[in-house]
Amino acid sequence: MRDCSRVFRDVASKLNKFVRGIADGCGKVLEKFLGDFLCGMLSKQNVMLSEISRGVGTRTSLKKVIERFSERLASFFGMSLIWNYHRVIKNEINDRTIFCVDDGDVTKPYGVKFEDLCQVRDGSTGRIEKGYGIVNIVALTSKYKQPIPVYSYLFSNIEPNYISNNVETQIALDCIRYSFGSVGIKVFDRGYDDISLVRYLRGNDEKFIIRCKQNRVMHFEDKKYNMEEIVKQPAKEVTCYFKGKYLTFKSYAVEVHEIPLNLVVVTGFGIKPMTLLTNLPADDELARTAAKVYILRWKIEEKHRFEKEVFKLENFRVRGLEAIRNVVLLTSMLCGFIALLCEYQNRKLFKRLLEDSQTLKKKFGKNHLYFYSIARAISDLFCAYVPQNYFSSG
Repeated sequence: MRDCSRVFRDVASKLNKFVRGIADGCGKVLEKFLGDFLCGMLSKQNVMLSEISRGVGTRTSLKKVIERFSERLASFFGMSLIWNYHRVIKNEINDRTIFCVDDGDVTKPYGVKFEDLCQVRDGSTGRIEKGYGIVNIVALTSKYKQPIPVYSYLFSNIEPNYISNNVETQIALDCIRYSFGSVGIKVFDRGYDDISLVRYLRGNDEKFIIRCKQNRVMHFEDKKYNMEEIVKQPAKEVTCYFKGKYLTFKSYAVEVHEIPLNLVVVTGFGIKPMTLLTNLPADDELARTAAKVYILRWKIEEKHRFEKEVFKLENFRVRGLEAIRNVVLLTSMLCGFIALLCEYQNRKLFKRLLEDSQTLKKKFGKNHLYFYSIARAISDLFCAYVPQNYFSSG
């Protein structure tokens, strides 16, 4: 790679600036820990402390570095970093931002000693396994729709302060509203089709799109219908060619528990119509807009898959719940750093990283997820240059 030392210095400089931003006011000790920890993760692409320690480029013994990382992970409250992190990414958030909300999981099927290990549904297999739940919210960037994590919190349903998944979701929404206000559109999968959430969102002036459950009942033109009946009711149709398919869009003004909403019905994606509840104002483009926004929700699942495949998120070995929680949080923030690089695709740094990643040259769509390519290029650079003590000396 020609002139790759300059590319490394540019990435290292941006990472240092990012770390200073999220550690602002938290002290130099925590700032140094965050810099070393994130540097090691980028280099070794792993959440195991032994691997991260090998990637920080220090002369200190491996055992001492692991002990330092283990102690620091268990000693700080992650929420104190979230407000700073939100200030770092605030320029990417505006009234048109799409916020995708989803429940994730990390599983440890053979785990025994992990604190408050509970039963969760493994999203990749559908089986019930030992593990932890995660509340995830990502914001899609304005131009290239790269998923920037804005909230990632691991929880156990047997820990003392746990109440319910709905409460964890509302805490997450409160957090991002505190930082950004009631901006953008919140997008939810059918698992969030719950009247209490709808009331909560309306009460906080949030715009939302929620995919309906198949057993949803609502009122249309003063009559009660179930989902299968209402999609058969006549309505103005709009057709278009989208994502390689011919789709038909319809919208209805409905009431759910006396709350006026709009129901969007999209046929052509699968055997059954896709049904979406929203409080977006009705106009000629409502149905098409709601469908296009909802389809972008898959970016949050891709982000979670990236964390598991590239950073091997389920491979952690720390046992304390707070330490595990902070590993998940820092992994999410590191994805935010990569997302910021991927959003500015007209800059030389992104182009050089993409070139150095040796990604096959082909025409990608505007919303292509470049996380894998950029992370691979950064890992190669850090493996080559961090041992030369560009970052720290222990």
